[in-house]
Amino acid sequence: MRDALQRLIDDVLNPLLEKDASSIELVAVDDHEVVVRVSGRAAFGVGAEYVRTGVIEPALRKIVGEDCAIRIKKTVPTAKRRA
Repeated sequence: MRDALQRLIDDVLNPLLEKDASSIELVAVDDHEVVVRVSGRAAFGVGAEYVRTGVIEPALRKIVGEDCAIRIKKTVPTAKRRA
């Protein structure tokens, strides 16, 4: 299952999200839960909730099914220090 999820992320989700200044990373996979991390606009942008619930989660569900929990973490952007 991990390989199928990684292919989905690499071949479908990341190219799609990159067009909106975002990315997704597979963090952990087991029989009961999948954890991914999103960054950029998919984490905190105006349409972030729609992207997570309307795009990312349904795509992952096609591989993991309805019985597996999906947890989507958000990467908090860090501010650059001023010199």
